[in-house]
Amino acid sequence: MSAPEPAWRLLTTLTDRPSAQSLAAALRGAGIEVRVSSDAGVLGEAAPTRLYVASAAWQEAEGFLAAGATAAEPPAPAAGR
Repeated sequence: MSAPEPAWRLLTTLTDRPSAQSLAAALRGAGIEVRVSSDAGVLGEAAPTRLYVASAAWQEAEGFLAAGATAAEPPAPAAGR
């Protein structure tokens, strides 16, 4: 008998809470349910911050991150230049 799939899966870990909150807002804007978990003891402290998404939406969230990484890359130079 296999174990049931967890309700939440780790999507990524960022170095600070503000960055994680920004990404979480973008994911929510795309309709993806997300939770933020931080090791920071005080507001503004740089500490690992994890983003978890609902297991059912994990692949969609992975695609969202991949699309964002592609969009953030500079365009390739035109051929022959």
